[in-house]
Amino acid sequence: MNAHRPAGRWDDLELVTVPKTIAAIGECMIEIRSGGHAAGAMPGGGEAPAQALGGGHASPQNPAGERRLPSEIRPEGDGSQSAPDSQGRPDWRGRADGTFPAQIAYGGDSLNFAVYMARLGIPISYATALGDDPLSDWMLAQWQAEGLGCDLVRREAGGAPGLYLVDVDAAGERSFRYWRENSPASRLLDDPEQARQLFAQLADHEWLYLTGISLAICAPPARARLFNFLAAHRAAGGKVAFDSNFRAQLWPNRQQAAGACERMHRLADLALSTLDDEQQLFGDASEGDAANRLRAWGVPEIVLKNGPAGCAISTGASLLAVPPPKPAAIIDTTAAGDSFNAAYLAARLQGRTARDAAIQGNQLACQVIQHPGAIIPASA
Repeated sequence: MNAHRPAGRWDDLELVTVPKTIAAIGECMIEIRSGGHAAGAMPGGGEAPAQALGGGHASPQNPAGERRLPSEIRPEGDGSQSAPDSQGRPDWRGRADGTFPAQIAYGGDSLNFAVYMARLGIPISYATALGDDPLSDWMLAQWQAEGLGCDLVRREAGGAPGLYLVDVDAAGERSFRYWRENSPASRLLDDPEQARQLFAQLADHEWLYLTGISLAICAPPARARLFNFLAAHRAAGGKVAFDSNFRAQLWPNRQQAAGACERMHRLADLALSTLDDEQQLFGDASEGDAANRLRAWGVPEIVLKNGPAGCAISTGASLLAVPPPKPAAIIDTTAAGDSFNAAYLAARLQGRTARDAAIQGNQLACQVIQHPGAIIPASA
């Protein structure tokens, strides 16, 4: 067992530490969701610092120094509560005093993946950029406590992490609203010399993990640098895993997203995509069509996640469906795919078959969706 791994019921996944080095590349953001928990509460332990929660200091607009959300997302009107609406979604009108109860956490697809990999005993580093603000300090401390390698995290003076609101409906499905344009992570590869230094560090890792969001937050020149490095990394014997994880609002248009994801797929040894994302990007009519396209692009191992249907896997010409277990209840589907990816790749690194890895992925995803938030308590 990983000495840094939090206590919890993770051993039932039958995974052990393996001598592979992995790095995930992407962005982690502050997550705000309506709920009965006090502002600053973290599902996995810890509390966000008061001075970083969009308030905490007295001002003419906030004389009591209360914790409040940024003004552009502060509720309007004089709503007196944040109970769910008729469709089971949070009511963001909040309380009559202009505040509402919210749970503060952190999340991001690549970070979620990294945390679950670490909990499964897999040594992993996380490459991103944070600010020098209290929230960045807090997040970094949380990641280190989870056992993530944080030597690839760059700190930017005067910077602060991005933020998103998550809206979860009665069926556990979620929608997002982002404030990330000036986040340090979006500039991670902008400077050619800083990018060169990071690439030199990443080259020491056998596996690299990226997502469509990792690509979307990069400016086109930075994305080109990343593609060139990944090609060199694979030529030197390195491996690349990719989840297209398409978020339309992060791209200027679908065509640019599809072009970037196609190039990334052609650089991947393992595709860990969701069928719906692939269909939105490339118009595939079925799992078979998506798998055939990815094979034609040279991807040797393909996983297509498909929600309640589980997933389909391919390591050759055939496609095998792997159904998931039935959860007792679906509370929140956030990070279902990220946790699946972590358990799948962890199992493959341990030497398990693709089918066994898919079973492990389905099992962890099923566990995650029965809890609120992207990163469930380690004791869950």
